[in-house]
Amino acid sequence: MRSLLAAVCLAAILCVSPPAEGGVRDDTAWLQAKLDAGGSLFLPRLPNGECYETRGLWVSHDDTTVTSDGACVVALGPGDGRIPRGDGTFVRANAVFFVDHSDVRKPLPVRISISGLHIAVPGAKRMHGISVLGHEVTLTGLTIDGAPLTDVRIGAGTKGSGGMSGRVELTDSALSGGQRDVVSIFGPVGLRIAGNLLFGGRGPSAAGLHIRAADRGQPTLDVQVAGNKVSGNAGPGIFLDLAPPNGLPVLASGIELVRNKLVGNARKAPRDRRAAIVIAGGQNDRRGEVFLVDNVFRGNRGRPLLTRKGLSVPVPALPRTIAPSAGGADRDDTAWLQARLDRGGGTVFLPKLPNGICYATGGLWVSHDRTTITSDGACIVSLGLGPVRLHSIDGDSIAASAVFFVNRSKPSKPAPVGVRISNLEIVVPEGQSMYGVAIFGHQITLSHLDIGGGPKDDITISGRGNGNAYAGSVSILDSTLRGASRNAISATAVIGLHIERNTIVGVRDSPPGQPAAGIDIEPDDRGQPALDVHIVGNTIRGNAGPGVMLELESNDGPAVVATNLEISGNTIVGNALKRSPPKRAGIVLAGGQDGGRGTLVLKDNVVRGNGGPGILGSRLRLLVQASGNDLSGNEAGPSRGL
Repeated sequence: MRSLLAAVCLAAILCVSPPAEGGVRDDTAWLQAKLDAGGSLFLPRLPNGECYETRGLWVSHDDTTVTSDGACVVALGPGDGRIPRGDGTFVRANAVFFVDHSDVRKPLPVRISISGLHIAVPGAKRMHGISVLGHEVTLTGLTIDGAPLTDVRIGAGTKGSGGMSGRVELTDSALSGGQRDVVSIFGPVGLRIAGNLLFGGRGPSAAGLHIRAADRGQPTLDVQVAGNKVSGNAGPGIFLDLAPPNGLPVLASGIELVRNKLVGNARKAPRDRRAAIVIAGGQNDRRGEVFLVDNVFRGNRGRPLLTRKGLSVPVPALPRTIAPSAGGADRDDTAWLQARLDRGGGTVFLPKLPNGICYATGGLWVSHDRTTITSDGACIVSLGLGPVRLHSIDGDSIAASAVFFVNRSKPSKPAPVGVRISNLEIVVPEGQSMYGVAIFGHQITLSHLDIGGGPKDDITISGRGNGNAYAGSVSILDSTLRGASRNAISATAVIGLHIERNTIVGVRDSPPGQPAAGIDIEPDDRGQPALDVHIVGNTIRGNAGPGVMLELESNDGPAVVATNLEISGNTIVGNALKRSPPKRAGIVLAGGQDGGRGTLVLKDNVVRGNGGPGILGSRLRLLVQASGNDLSGNEAGPSRGL
């Protein structure tokens, strides 16, 4: 009896399930229960070379650690289905460790670590070794072999849909046998691949490392591939696949391939992938940077380096359209304006109407690439919501809730690029809950606009419904923004934002309790990026709330990516006029990048005469480089909470 109790206690301590009767193991149930409870899971090495055996396991809790002293785990097949698809089926865990949220209303998991395991995937199981759809994931000291579809798959994407995979590390591992690729990565931002052995990719195109943008809006930024040995793969050793079928990517830069050894690759590769390193496409403005330094090439079939141009999608050049000027004060220009914008890109010119008459329109979808809307100073008045053309991931209808609503009109299409709107006065009457301009596309420029009346926000920037979950390369220049009820500029998910030389006044805080900021950079979800944001040379005055807010900690935690931020050369005076906004200061700095390594340059700003302190810090997680700021004459002193 005593020995039996000891065996039971030992099994409980080690979290080891005994084999089922007849010697057939299935550890799925207790492993999944442990992972669903969150926390740390240690899998001790089993005696006599025995392996744990499991179906695919969901890893959905933050701060989950799975580690071992070298235990092996064998795949039995896909695990539970937990996330419903539109067709009524469920997404199943088709990897031994499937890192994803189990509920689409929950954020993607963060701070996951898996290490020290040997994972074997028989080819007949049609599974991946590890699949990562979360952020801040560390994989180290792993061995994955057999014949997995891919040893490690990070992110996902298809034409028309592809978001960011933030801050993933794969180090010091030996990965082999992938049927599609050994390692496949979609949309990396802040990726580190170092010290690995990546070998034996099986399929004719199977790369040792395949980094790709599946949609032109899917980003590839800050990627370091260093000190790996990539050998004996049927396809290329390393494939930078930056040529999605719907056009060259908006963001593909800061990619480093350094000190890698590429040996005996491309054994079965088709001609267009027959090289040790293949680079296809690149950032669409040709400014993307890829660095290849001190790599060693030996015994590969084809060239050491093969580069291919990507697909530049042609845009039909429509003739310049000049709006008709006929019509009186009771105008409704919605039908012809929307019809013209739906025909394609090109320039729409709105001439100034006589006698102070304004164009009038419901919300307009701006969905075609390289559309320019400009004027010689005409005004345009909102008539309310435009049509519904999209639905959010949770099924909510998305209507054109801005005078100019820059987003795709169909989920099969990519987010629009190259839209410019300039030289217009945009008026949103109070009570409509409309925006002046809503930006959900990429490479969008607004300049010399005057937006006022009573909009919810003068300008809102987000990735909702655009397939990429962020807006990229947005510029707001030389404009006057006034009268908003919530914020003059709201940005919830952005990579590459320039707000420069604008005058921002009179945000009202209506109803009371809004941020009421001149500029509010505030992710709704921790997975939404605030990267490469520059607020420079603006005059921000007389707003009910703060002049500038960096609110970088959402309800589910600090931002995964919030860095390369700048607030410089601004005049921020006489803000925080009301006591009803939740935070009062000239500048509010709250939260930051998880882990505290995000950067902010804060220099040469005049921050005076504001309610509250000049700068208010709250749970700050940024490395701040501050210099030359004038913080005198604020109600609660120069700063607080820093």
